[in-house]
Amino acid sequence: MDKIVINKDACIGCGLCVHSHPEYLVFDEMGQADPIGKEVLPEDKKAILETIEHCPTEAIRIEDIKEGEN
Repeated sequence: MDKIVINKDACIGCGLCVHSHPEYLVFDEMGQADPIGKEVLPEDKKAILETIEHCPTEAIRIEDIKEGEN
């Protein structure tokens, strides 16, 4: 299953991804993007990939997480 992963070392908390995809991302206590752990639905993947392309620090990616992995 595809899930959003954030590189916390790169994230500057600009909010592009959180505001574009609030169903998948929120701000953490440090003001950085934090995925809620929800599986990326196929109908949302294209829009998320476009957001990934626009991330100013390239901090967002989608990974194929196998069942039972964190």
